[in-house]
Amino acid sequence: MATTSLGDITSYKRLYMQFRDSEGKTVNLTLDNPKNLDDDDYDDLEAQSDAIEAVMDTIIEKNIFHNKGNDLVEKVDARIVDYKSTDVMDITE
Repeated sequence: MATTSLGDITSYKRLYMQFRDSEGKTVNLTLDNPKNLDDDDYDDLEAQSDAIEAVMDTIIEKNIFHNKGNDLVEKVDARIVDYKSTDVMDITE
């Protein structure tokens, strides 16, 4: 585990991909630190969106994940969320 000090700021991004399974239930898959537009991994928002949609299509087409035995059958939503935290306590051993 990385050591941080009082006042250190830690940030990361998380990709949330939401699907519907064969029973109509919503299923969420998450990935930490995905490639993204802010890090210059894509030329524009459309390219980023296309890449995420292609991954979601592959997950469905290849039947990679199940939800309690049910296939994922439909894309619902996707978003990248930025997280940022500041260490407010420094305990040294």
